[in-house]
Parts: sequence; structure tokens; C-alpha cells
Amino acid sequence: MSTVWLFTGDSVTQGALHTFGWRDYTQLFAERVRFELNRPADAVINTGVSGQKVSELDVEGAVLRHRPDVVVLMFGLNDCAAGPAGLPAFVRDYAAVISRVRRAGAKVVLQTPNRAPESGWADLPAYAEAVRSLDADVLVDHHATWDGGEHWMGSGCHPNEYGHRALARNLLRALDLWEPVGVSGSLFIP
Repeated sequence: MSTVWLFTGDSVTQGALHTFGWRDYTQLFAERVRFELNRPADAVINTGVSGQKVSELDVEGAVLRHRPDVVVLMFGLNDCAAGPAGLPAFVRDYAAVISRVRRAGAKVVLQTPNRAPESGWADLPAYAEAVRSLDADVLVDHHATWDGGEHWMGSGCHPNEYGHRALARNLLRALDLWEPVGVSGSLFIP
């Protein structure tokens, strides 16, 4: 049986620019699932859009038209610019997206955003906490485990190739799809 995995979110999910030509976490996930786990019939679709907020997500056009089995969502980096006053709308809009995805029959994987320099994203911890409060089938708490500092960052809030490897590793572990390098011939780079 094959699975359609759909990823959506902002620029981190889109993987644009700040990976400097390296693969983003969705591409690393696809390699692990489709090649290493020998599930070539699985489909991995990425509809992330740079600058996107959860309130801007076109659930029908970007998600449901692909008939996903699993929807992996990561929002908060752009949303947190609204500050504390924007939190209620963020939670309401995110909950509506989750409800719509579930009504379509897909499982929901929520990811907290990675950490970012406090100067530009001072309200990000509160938005990560809001994501933790939402109803998910699986929660991947990148914000809590982000420990690579500047080594994992491309610029601003965007992970570089090392940060994307960390995102992929956290996601694969949360979904019980992770094996350390060298086990069963895994080529995945930690």
C-alpha cells in the first residue's frame, strides 16, 4: 500500500534559497522513505510557499486536491510577526486547517517551527507553544530540540543544509522511520 505525504508551510518547507543548493528536509524525507525504506510507490509532495502564513493557506488547492494520506504542516515563523495579539487568530486558523484536513480523511503531523534569532522573532516561542496545544496525530517539536545555533542557519530564520538535516531527522524519528547511519544500509546523513 502506498502513502501520499503532503508537506506545506512557509519558506522553510519550500526549501527555497537558504539551502544553497543542498536538499531541504522534505527532499531528505523523500529519499529516506522512497529509496532507503524501498517504498517507491509513496509520493512526497511539497506545496510550501515562502512568506506564507497559516491564514493564507489554500487548503483545497495546495493540500486536498492531491488527496494526501498524511499532511505535514509547519507554520509560525511568518505568523509570529503579528505578536501576542495575533495568537488567537493563529490558533483559530490552524485549528480550522487541521479540521478540514481530517474531514478529508488525512492524518495530521504538526511541526513547531525551528528557533530563530530573538531580535526578529521574539514572539516565536509563544507561537511554537500554540502549535503544541493543537490536536495532532503526531507532533514534531523542532523548536524544543533546536540546538545547532548559527551552525544550522542560512540567514535570518532559515535553516541551512545542516538545519534541514536536523528537521528531517526529528520528523523521521517522530514517525518511527529513523535508523542511524550504517543500520540496514541507511545512506541518510545525520
